[in-house]
Amino acid sequence: MRIPFLRGGRVTLPIVVCADDYGCSSSVCDAILDLAANGRISAISCMTASPLWPEQARRLASLQNHADIGVHLTLVDDAPLTKMPLTAPHGRLPGLAALITGSYRGALALDEIAAEIRAQCDAFVTALGCPPSYLDGHRHTHVLPGIRDVVLDVVASYRPRPWVRNIAEPMGRIFTRRVAVPKTLVLTALGGPFVRAAAAAGVAMNDGFSGVYALNADADMPALFERFLTVTGRRPLIMCHPGAVQDATPLAATRVNEYAFLRSQAFTALLARRGFHVARFTA
Repeated sequence: MRIPFLRGGRVTLPIVVCADDYGCSSSVCDAILDLAANGRISAISCMTASPLWPEQARRLASLQNHADIGVHLTLVDDAPLTKMPLTAPHGRLPGLAALITGSYRGALALDEIAAEIRAQCDAFVTALGCPPSYLDGHRHTHVLPGIRDVVLDVVASYRPRPWVRNIAEPMGRIFTRRVAVPKTLVLTALGGPFVRAAAAAGVAMNDGFSGVYALNADADMPALFERFLTVTGRRPLIMCHPGAVQDATPLAATRVNEYAFLRSQAFTALLARRGFHVARFTA
């Protein structure tokens, strides 16, 4: 990931293309596996609390040496793996707004959240027989106050230590790209303290984060990705959410649109023109 690559007589720079939500539906898993097998993505974020995880995890075996595979910590909306009487009293995790509010008020039951994070990581290890390559969070909840300390404690418990997703971007990059500026500014504000804590702990993370947009189904993917590849950092990461067919999964039409672009020649041509190649963070 650190070293430029000479391709066709031209030096290209590595970029992590990370697909989120593996395990949320068979359609999403199908799309992610196809993209990984064809070198279009290089990191797979897994929802190990999903009921589909044990079955879908087996399909990842052939990719373990070809992609970074990590845990997409799920702390909102879905059913947890553990009993959480304070956080999920009715068997359902809180919504994003409630979790953010609780985190900034210092009102979260962090012992419950720590046990759930550990359980989701343990489910990964049980299924794949190795620690996760990295940790990130569904809807970026891994960066929230209190939760971020738990995440970094879990990272420190593994050898080798996983890397983590940095969602903060310098203002110059945000305003140069001009994509979802308000949302990206909010993510940067939320993610800044996490970046500082991870850096102080010596935890590796990406430098450069893009892929944030309105998630509208009619988005112009070539134009969006052109902007995502503008003014990247030294170790950039693009987040994506592909899906193979329109099903009951949230954002299904958006996922199909992303998948179609990522598997197209237009995507590989764009990477080549902008001087990038898809690479693992750990390569």
